[in-house]
Parts: sequence; structure tokens; C-alpha cells
Amino acid sequence: MEIADLSKERSTIIIAIVTLVTIGLSLIVSTGQTLRQQEEARLQHLKLTARSVLQSVDISLRTGILTQNGQVAGLPSTAKFFRELQRSGEVMFVGLLDEKGGQILSSLEGGASSTILFPQQAIPTMVQTGTWDGIAQFGQHRVFVYAKHSQGLDASPLEPDAPRKDTFLVVGLDMTKHFAVYKGFKQNAMFQAAYILIAAIFTWALAMGLLKRRELAGKALQLERFQARLLDNLPDGLLIVSPDNVIRAANPAAHEVFKAKGSGLAGLSVSALPEDLANCLKKLPEDSKADWEQVTVQGTHLEILSVPLKEHKEAGSRLVLVRDRTRFRELEKSLQDAEKMAALGAIAAGMAHEIRNPLSALRGFAQYFAKKFKGKEPDETYARTMISEADRLNRVITDLLYLSRPRAVQKEEVDLVELAEGISNLLQLDLEGKEVQLDVSLESSHVQADADLLKQTLINLMLNSLDALESAGIDKKQIHIASAYGEDGVWIFVRDNGPGMEKQQIDQALEPFFTTKSKGTGLGLALVNKTMMEHEGKVLIESSAGRGCTIALFFPDVEDEGNYVL
Repeated sequence: MEIADLSKERSTIIIAIVTLVTIGLSLIVSTGQTLRQQEEARLQHLKLTARSVLQSVDISLRTGILTQNGQVAGLPSTAKFFRELQRSGEVMFVGLLDEKGGQILSSLEGGASSTILFPQQAIPTMVQTGTWDGIAQFGQHRVFVYAKHSQGLDASPLEPDAPRKDTFLVVGLDMTKHFAVYKGFKQNAMFQAAYILIAAIFTWALAMGLLKRRELAGKALQLERFQARLLDNLPDGLLIVSPDNVIRAANPAAHEVFKAKGSGLAGLSVSALPEDLANCLKKLPEDSKADWEQVTVQGTHLEILSVPLKEHKEAGSRLVLVRDRTRFRELEKSLQDAEKMAALGAIAAGMAHEIRNPLSALRGFAQYFAKKFKGKEPDETYARTMISEADRLNRVITDLLYLSRPRAVQKEEVDLVELAEGISNLLQLDLEGKEVQLDVSLESSHVQADADLLKQTLINLMLNSLDALESAGIDKKQIHIASAYGEDGVWIFVRDNGPGMEKQQIDQALEPFFTTKSKGTGLGLALVNKTMMEHEGKVLIESSAGRGCTIALFFPDVEDEGNYVL
């Protein structure tokens, strides 16, 4: 049975999660860097614009457009120029600051809304380096401020003769449009990052779903293969029968049970099966309780269970299980025979002592009377009849004791050719007296068996055949002894062309005390069956009325202990 490796599933999920987190972090970092670069570009643009404005003002002042004899032309005209420059566009204010940050000249008019709040380090940096740029607070607005030292304007326009001081040109640019552009760019960047992240998450979800479906498909395929192997190796036959009694599917065990040939059972109608089997596969009523049904078809004992298959695509289909119980029946019969033998042994052991002692006395008196009445009829005949019947009763007791007494079988390689010749010589007079021809054909010349038991078994079968042929009333009487190789053993057959047996006689032939002879004990075939059981073999009887009888004995091969595979 295959078991899915859960570590693969965990590793796949971990890799997918790490990939998603990596993509998310990469988007965050990339978006942050882009926004920072855009912010730097925006500030750089403002700085360049401010520098351009101050450069123009500084050049104008230096070239005398607004100055007279190197001095500032005057507050009114310069302030007016600054105010006109302020109204021109993005410039929020233009002015001159002293080294302490005080306004010398400005485009701004008075009021709280005109106050410019520089950062704490702006003025010291401006004085120390000569320039400063940054963001300052102008009323409710934030403006970009750029300040530059102007050496040509160090004299105060209000006090031209005063000592020269450091003067700084300052311009403030409106950041509203830049903020709007930056905000739009930021929103666009965030939207793109969110879109990519959502697409990544969606792709990840699709990939995980695909992996999950692929994993489920793999598990389903494994389960399907496992179920197929399970059904193919199931010892019981399994059929799926449609509502119109057509076999839709069948496993190998079902083909073996039904001995299917050609294209097999699939697509075959139930009515094409043997009649007894077809009747058992009939459709059961829906309210019937499923139960095993026993049936015997052509000598094979079967158990059949038919249950509704509710989840099948064809409504009304049935699942049919078929078990071959022939071997179990044989084992049950062997167990019953063993129980009978055990009971018979217990009886025989108790009867032997009680019968043989008085029987010996009766036989002794019968011999006495046979001698006493010798030559006197019918007294002598009566006495000899008593002796023969006493001997027959003694043989019955002997057979009973042998039948019930366990015996260790000494298996060896027996020469069947030599054994057949010995039996033929032993029964030569009986064969000639009853005009019976004995034929011997041995495919296998050797067998693994107990020589004495095998000889006694064949003699018992030969005597039974001679008795059957004596009353047969046919011209050419024959007995045939044959052997053949079988699977893992050797078969020995004893056939005759006598009157044969009916089915009921065959079923009871191996039971003790069953006989059709007027003078038989009914223990001959029972002894044969016991001998075969001791050899771990079997006895088969094939016969029909008027067509002779065949007794088949199977002797399994003896395996070396070293060849056993555990």
C-alpha cells in the first residue's frame, strides 16, 4: 500500500509562502526607493528653479538694472520688482535677508500670514556655507526656500553709508503643484504595487490551488491504483451487474471461479452463465436483506452475495461477491470424517477386547463341531459356516482397529512397475477365474508413498473391481491401472468397465460401513480414504451407472526441508 509523503506537501507550501513574502518585500522596497527617488527629483527640480530665479535677480542687480553706482536703486523700485516677480507664477516670495535672518527687503507685505519660519539650523548654515535650501513654513503653507549669499548687495538700501554686512537673496517657491504631482505619482506607484501584489497573491492562490489539485489527483491516482491492485488480487470474485443483468466489470478471481474463456465476463449477459448460477445472480428486491447464498455448480461449491450499488452511475446496479468454498467443503468433510474415525476408534477399542475373547471361544467350539460332525450333513456345513463367519467378524474388527488407529507413514520412492507386477501375480487366479483382463499403462514409473499401504490400497481397489465385474454380465471385462504426472504430485488410476455407481453411492462410498455388496463390510474404501489422508493426498471417484468406475489417487511429491521458503 502506498502512503503519500507529507514532507513534500509541507516543503511545497513553505516554498510558496516564502516566494510570496519575498515578492511582497521586494515590492515594498522597490516602491519605497521609487518614491524616495521621486522626492529627491522633486526637491532637485525646486532647487534648480529657485537657483535660476535667484541667479536672474542677482544678475539683474549686478548689471545695474535695479542699481545706481553699485548701490541698490531704492526700496520702492526693488520691492516692486520683487512683488512683480512674486506674481509671475510659482514664486511665493523674494527678499533680502541679513546675516541674522532679518528682512532687509522683501516682496511680502506685513501681516502674520507673511511670516516665514525657517528651521533652526537654516540661518547658521546659510551664514557658514553661503547657501541653504530646504522647506520652511510660510503661513499655512510649506514652501521650498533657497538662499544665496550676494556679495554685490552687502550694503543696506536704507543706509547706504553704513558698514557692509552679509546679504542673502532668498526665494520661496510654491510646492502645491509639486505636491499634487508627487501625490499623484505616489498614488500611482502605490496602486501599481498593490496591483502587482494582488496579482502575485492571485497567482500564488492559483498555483497553490493547482498544486493542491495536482496533489489530490496524484492521491486519487494512487488510490485508484491501490484499489485496482486490491480488486485484481482479491481472492473472492467480484462482479458489477447492471439493471438489465449484464456484467459490466469482473476481477480476475471471478474469471477463475466462472472459468471464463475468450473475451471474459465483461459485457456478458447473466443468462449466458450456467442456469444454477444465473438464478443466484438474479436481481434482489430493494427491501431484501443481503445475505450469502449457497449454490453448487458443476461440482463447485459457491457462496454468493448480491447487494445494491447505490453510488454507481447506472441506477439499480448490483455488486456481486462470489466465493469458491469447494476447498473449505473438502476440509469440512475431512474434519467430519476425522471425527467419525475418532468416534469409531473409541468404539472399536472398547469392542475389540469384548468381542474377540468370546469370538475365539465360539470359533473353537465351531472347529470342534466341524471335526465331530465331519461327513455328516448338514451338521458339518453348519459348523464350517460358523467358522467362516467368525473369521469374517474377526476381519471386520481388525479393519476397524486399523481404521481408527493412527499410523506413521513411511514415505519412500516406490517402483510402480514392480508393484503392478506383484499385484498382478498375487491376484492372477482371481483374474483368470473371473475372466478379467488387467491392463497396465504407467506414465510415471515412481511415486512417493508408503509401499505397504499403497500395495494394500491397490489390492482393495482391485478386489472391489473384481466383485463389481463378477455381476456385470458383459463379455469383455477389464481392469486398467494407470499413472500420470500431476501438479506437484502423481496420480494413480484404477478403472473398470463394470456397472458403475450412481451419484448418491459416490457421495457415500468413502463412509465407513457403506456397501452395496451382500457380503461386504463397507470398510474397504474407508480404509483407502484413510490411507490417502495419511499421505496428505486425496481420493476422487468418477463414475456413472452402466459406464464403469474410476478411482483416482493423488500422492503429493515430498519436498526437501531445505527447499521450504518462509
